[in-house]
Amino acid sequence: MRKLYLSLLALAAIFAVSCSNQNSFYLLSGEKKTIEDYRGQWLVINFWAEWCPPCLEEIPELGRLVAENPEINVIGVSFDKLSNQELEGLVDKLDIQYPIVATEPMPYLPVAKPQSLPGTYLISPSGQTMGPILGKIDRTKILQIIAKVEGSD
Repeated sequence: MRKLYLSLLALAAIFAVSCSNQNSFYLLSGEKKTIEDYRGQWLVINFWAEWCPPCLEEIPELGRLVAENPEINVIGVSFDKLSNQELEGLVDKLDIQYPIVATEPMPYLPVAKPQSLPGTYLISPSGQTMGPILGKIDRTKILQIIAKVEGSD
């Protein structure tokens, strides 16, 4: 009976750890995050790839969005399965000015990988998810969507 109890206790601990890992992701900086960390602020999740010309056009736009609107967070997610080292090289090469989600360990995000690129999700301060918005998006369009949702448009 004692062995059964210890086995169940061990399984419960493993389950608890695996569940907590399913709700988190790492940024290339090594910082562990969850979507809850962004609660109270707008979050833009942008799926991109180096081979996608509209994605490359969005990168400076999203960088300006973050620079001009500190209340809005942007995180980039590679559409391709690249190593963290490959992603770091692209961040430097493409001068990406916002955090990129690490691929190792496997990230958990509460949004589905879009079927085409670019694909962008917006998560409101209250946690409402909008998207995917498919196709090229710029900071003006993102600000318009936010204004409309906030009722000030």
